[in-house]
Amino acid sequence: MMQRILLSTGNIIVSLILGAMALAFVGIHYPETLDQIINVATSAKSYIVATNLPPKYNVWVRLLLEEKQLVFMFFTIVMRILLAILQSIVFSFFGSERTA
Repeated sequence: MMQRILLSTGNIIVSLILGAMALAFVGIHYPETLDQIINVATSAKSYIVATNLPPKYNVWVRLLLEEKQLVFMFFTIVMRILLAILQSIVFSFFGSERTA
């Protein structure tokens, strides 16, 4: 039980760190790509804000949802997916069996 908690917490922390590193790497080496990702995040924010949410919710969405947060979430989710794939490969290689 404790191993599962440590693995899942470690996965979150490592994915946040790797997500930040991937964001910096793309920003330094591929600035055009990062610019396109930011443009997609801007479009996504505009789409979300343009929905027919009641004003009492839409105000908070507009206030709290920013493009840089969406971009960082994108890189973090990509890193979590890659970590999950790597983790499943390592567990299958060493024969350690995970139960759901």
